[in-house]
This record gives sequence, structure tokens and C-alpha cells, in this order.
Amino acid sequence: MSVDIDAVLAEARARVQEKRASGAFGAAVDAALSAPLPGGGPLLTDELEDPVGALGTVLQEDIGYDATSRRRIVGAPVTFARKSVISLIRWWITALFERQERVNKLVTAALVQQRDRPSPGYDARLRKVEEALAARARDEVAADLHSVYFQARFGGDEPVIAAQAAQFVDLFAGRTRVCDLGSGRGTFLALAKERGIGAYGVDLDPRMVEHASGLGLEVVADDALAHLRSLEPASIDGLFARHIAEHVLPGELVAILRELRRVLRPGSPIVLITPNPATLTVGAHTFWLDPSHRRPIPPELFRFYLEVEGFVRVSLRTFEPSDERLNEDVPAGATRDNVRLLNRTLFGDRDYAVVGFAPEA
Repeated sequence: MSVDIDAVLAEARARVQEKRASGAFGAAVDAALSAPLPGGGPLLTDELEDPVGALGTVLQEDIGYDATSRRRIVGAPVTFARKSVISLIRWWITALFERQERVNKLVTAALVQQRDRPSPGYDARLRKVEEALAARARDEVAADLHSVYFQARFGGDEPVIAAQAAQFVDLFAGRTRVCDLGSGRGTFLALAKERGIGAYGVDLDPRMVEHASGLGLEVVADDALAHLRSLEPASIDGLFARHIAEHVLPGELVAILRELRRVLRPGSPIVLITPNPATLTVGAHTFWLDPSHRRPIPPELFRFYLEVEGFVRVSLRTFEPSDERLNEDVPAGATRDNVRLLNRTLFGDRDYAVVGFAPEA
């Protein structure tokens, strides 16, 4: 059976302190408990509660020894012998400490030199690892694809994108500093400008930034999360982001939402549009047409993300019905119900938006 010595000592210490506080011990016992031990503090001192403070106290303690002998005849010789031995021991210990201090300084200096000394082999290996990680990050999302050509083929028709943005632009009426994350070709920014809404865009692709800037729109080239982290608290009053959430990992998406809570003014709207994986033809096929997509986000999960990060009045909107659908002109009953279920499951709305608001102050 094992015994927890620390627990036993702690219990004993607590009981002694309780009795001392109640006056159960006399003055003599209380004085003995408070007296310092040889080479240390009082008996009831718990040094581990404040190790830094206790270390300073211990270093300042003077460990004394009374070498005087009080024997009648041999007292003087014994006292002289004791003092001589103590003097020799102190000289020896001092020499050991001085040597150890010199060793410590030499070791410290050697470690500092080793840390600061150029290491071509190490630097080359580190550079190789960093290059491999960067190449993997580029290859994972096919970063070498020409974004303009990709957008022309798979980015969606401009009228469709404009119609999507138009559904939400009125939420930002009267706002003066709305951020469009992943602004792309600047479709939302152009609509906001027409409605007198102050808005600017952020996009990682310099070709998209150049295209939108050429239209007279304010756009900066930056990573979404890095840009939000650079903003002052309560510095923007709205957020629109179409098809950006699926391009980042879940942890980064949560970090983006937390930064938005910090930089949004109270009551500001937030709209994030993403492909709808609840429609199986989207989640299983069209979502993966973009190699930079990380993973689809189920609508219920995205709504939870906003709610758990403190956004209020969170709602979901689906839109963009699939062009292909099963013919529901069939006899009423189980057959028609099954066809409708298949249409909702396979050929439902292709996109959805999660809409929320920063809480009021």
C-alpha cells in the first residue's frame, strides 16, 4: 500500500495551524514552531507555494555554527580545532563554488556560441523542409492554375453572381465601411457602390485585385485572416464573403469569425455564402470542381459556428435551384412524395447563406 507523503504532511500542517489559531498550543510550543531550523526557515513554512520568493530567502540566510566548546579544561583547544577545521572547509567549499561558477560561465558561453554559430547543414535542411511545405501548400490547392481562366470556366456567370449579391446588399444600407472578403471580380463592391454603401474588398489573388481595381473599386491584396487581424477593434460595420469559407480549414474559419467579432461594430450584419452540400449533387460533384476547396460545410454546422462565436439573429437562406430535376408530374401518393424527396435531396438549392449580426453593445 503506497502512502502519499505530501498529502500526509499537508494534513498534519493544516491541523497544527488550526490548533495554533485556536490557541490550543501554549506560547512555548508556538515559539518553537515559529523558530527557524538550522539552514532553513520555520517548521511550518511551505516554500513550494512561492518558490521564487523562498529561493531569495534561502540565499540570504546566514548558516552559522557556534564552534565554542564550553568544557572546562579542553574547551579552548577544542574551540581552536573546530574553528580551524571550519576555516579549512570554508576555503575548500569556496574554491569549489568558484570553480563551479567558472564552469557554468564557460558552458553558458559555449551554448550561446553554438546557438549563434552559422550551421550550413542545419540551415540547408531547414530551408528544404520549408520549401517542401510551401510546395505542398501550393500543390494542394492547385495554386498554379490561372485564376482568370478558371473563373471564366467555373466561376459562374456574372449575372448569376450579381443576382446573389443583390439579395443581401440592402442589409448593408447606410453602412460606411463594409468588408468584402474574397472580393474576386468585385461584383458585390460594384453593387454596393451603386447603392451608396461604403465598401472595400480583400482578395489573395493579385490578378483579381488588379481586375477589380481597374474598375475603380477599392481592393487590397491580403489573406483574409491576416487582414482581419490587422484591423482595429470596431473598425468595420459589415462583412460580405461569397465562396470563401469553403477555401479555409475549420480552425481558420473559426478564427475568422472570432476576429470578426472583434473588428465589427455592434449590430453590424455578416453574410457568408457557400456551396450547399445538403444538395447531394453539390456535395458529391460540383463542389469538387474547384481544387482549392477544402471541405464542404453543412448548413447546420455553419449556423452553429456563428451562434457559438456570439453572433445573434443567425439564419439560413438557400437559393440557386438546380437546373436538372425529376419530373414531379406523376400520380399523387407515394410515387410523387418519393420524387419530391429525391428532388430536394439530389437537386435542391446549390448555394446557401448564413446571415447573422454582431451583438449590440
